[in-house]
Amino acid sequence: MSNLFNKELLLRIFSLIFFIPLVIFPIIYSNYLTVFIYLIFNSLIVFEFNKMKTNVEKYFIIHISVILTCLSFLFFIMLVISSYDEDFKVLEIILIIWFFDTFSFLGGKLIGGKKLMPKISAGKTVSGLLVGFFSTLLIFQLFVYYFNFFSSSLFFYLIIILLAFIGDLLASLLKRYVAIKDSGNIMPGHGGLLDRFDSFIFVFFIYGLLVLI
Repeated sequence: MSNLFNKELLLRIFSLIFFIPLVIFPIIYSNYLTVFIYLIFNSLIVFEFNKMKTNVEKYFIIHISVILTCLSFLFFIMLVISSYDEDFKVLEIILIIWFFDTFSFLGGKLIGGKKLMPKISAGKTVSGLLVGFFSTLLIFQLFVYYFNFFSSSLFFYLIIILLAFIGDLLASLLKRYVAIKDSGNIMPGHGGLLDRFDSFIFVFFIYGLLVLI
């Protein structure tokens, strides 16, 4: 338990208390506010990408990452402002990503064990992945069955979780490529905004392609 209840966890909780309302409230309240806030998020992440250039000689992978990120935020904004139904679906996807990320972190810290991909990300464990995967599926199936709060299929949840994991993995590969641990330090306990939005970027890039194009 001492591995879990430490300074890092307290910093993560403090960051999320501020971060979660900043992400959720604009989507519920106003399309204009959503565009404004998420363009700021996008700009800050692009700034983090730009700082990574100082660590490498060839920028091709970073440029591709910037393009993918900007397209992802564009797709996200278009989904939010398109209709009420898409607003609800967007919130559902964000919650899936957050639950998966949170339970993966908690599972890895509490159980530990074998590293998942130590050459790519030293912090990821097999136990964390399994706890995150099954906990997220269970919670959302309970929401669907008992509360009728969400109506998406099990297949939908599986796909979003898979895309979230791939997005996190791609961000870890990029950080390994530029030899950094965190993309920044704007969020105590998390690092940079890219560290918080890595799964989000890949999920909404793919989802946006499928829905909007």
